[in-house]
Amino acid sequence: MNKNSLTPRHRVHLLLLTLTIFLLCTLSMPLLFAPPIYATSHSVELSLRHHPSPTSTTGDDTSTTPSPTPSAISVAQLPTIPLPSDTPAIPLPSDTPTVPFPTSSDTATSTPTTPQPYPQLYLSSTQPKTTYYVSPSGNDSNDGSQASPFATIQKAAQVVNPGSVVHVLPGIYTQPITVKTSGTADARISFVSDTRWAAQIKTSGSEVPWTTRADYIDIIGFDITSDGSRDGMVNYGSYTRTLANHIHDIPGKCDDIGGSGVTDSNYTAHDNDLIGNVVNNIGSTYPTMCQYVHAIYHSNARGHILNNIAFHNAGVGINLWHAANATVVANNLVFGNKEHGISVGTNTANNNGKDGDNFIVVNNISIFNSLLGIRERTGVGSHDQFLNNMVYGNGDAAFGDEGYHWPSSAGSKDVNTITGDVLFRLYKVDGTGDYHLQLGSPAIDTGTNVGAPSFDYDGNPRPEGKGDDIGPFEYQVP
Repeated sequence: MNKNSLTPRHRVHLLLLTLTIFLLCTLSMPLLFAPPIYATSHSVELSLRHHPSPTSTTGDDTSTTPSPTPSAISVAQLPTIPLPSDTPAIPLPSDTPTVPFPTSSDTATSTPTTPQPYPQLYLSSTQPKTTYYVSPSGNDSNDGSQASPFATIQKAAQVVNPGSVVHVLPGIYTQPITVKTSGTADARISFVSDTRWAAQIKTSGSEVPWTTRADYIDIIGFDITSDGSRDGMVNYGSYTRTLANHIHDIPGKCDDIGGSGVTDSNYTAHDNDLIGNVVNNIGSTYPTMCQYVHAIYHSNARGHILNNIAFHNAGVGINLWHAANATVVANNLVFGNKEHGISVGTNTANNNGKDGDNFIVVNNISIFNSLLGIRERTGVGSHDQFLNNMVYGNGDAAFGDEGYHWPSSAGSKDVNTITGDVLFRLYKVDGTGDYHLQLGSPAIDTGTNVGAPSFDYDGNPRPEGKGDDIGPFEYQVP
């Protein structure tokens, strides 16, 4: 049948069929090209995942963590407070969680990057026997008085005596420092950046920015970096206190000598404290792992490692080895390190053939490190304590020994470990967040007082509530 043979009735039916097909096609077009119905909810889920976890178990992954900027962790004005006394009598993570944003009442603003006034934290209330001043505008031929300051910290180090306090004014200092004069138990020698992190020691070449070859020395509040050294600060003395410094961007060298941000290096020294420091970006291989370059490296007996923050380092955040023994590691925050978060052990060859023992590892937060959250190495006895730590999101496991077994080969176990999200005010992987605890954090009041310091990173007393908090910051009720 051709179109000329169609009757009028057939033509009407054909026209109606054509119109029907046209209308159906028109109505179907938006459905054919619309995005999937789940697209909106999926976008919201991605925006909440601001707690990424390293995916590499070898420490070589370079895609999961952006290159960090220098730390901008907030610093409050601190009162003069005592250092902790002797250690008190000793009476497996899941996948990275989706972390909710803080509630509106706890939302933090960007952490300020400008230096804040430094009220001479940790200084003795005893009147100093002599006082010296250093300023970039000074001259080493001056007498070191406030009106006539020295130009270099090294000049001040050459004239100090027991009981001296050296005030270092804001500015950039490029000369390495070596301290060779010791203080005493009753008359320590103190070097103080009067504005925290505003006295910046920036050296070039292989020399260590700060070396201490003396006892009873306090080094307080400096910003320390170098473009060529193995270590940021090296201490060979005993009873040295490294307090509230920012040590960062030290290249180290990935060989069997290695490097560190700050190290207590003398195997026969003892009783050195590292408290309230921020140590980041140690090791030029970062974000590739180097097992020889660590942030905080403690190699001798006893001492306290308290309230520190170590992140984005090529090796371990806090590493105890060589002649380490009976050291307290408490209330630190370590994250994003390319080997382990915290590692403790003793090389008996460096410790007169004896095992180390009685390590106290408590109230620490160790998260998102590439291998183990907390490791116990060889050369230890059976009395180590791993109490009330928060450990999750690490690449291999929460705890392990050198064979990645747990309980360890020495029989150590962890007690009261928490694996839930910390709930910081604002976690940022690059170190620029606000790592105070927000209301509702499982870290609040769940720490132990065994080995815990009597104050937090900000100088607030512990405990604030029913018990000690976990991590460097004690929650403060608004």
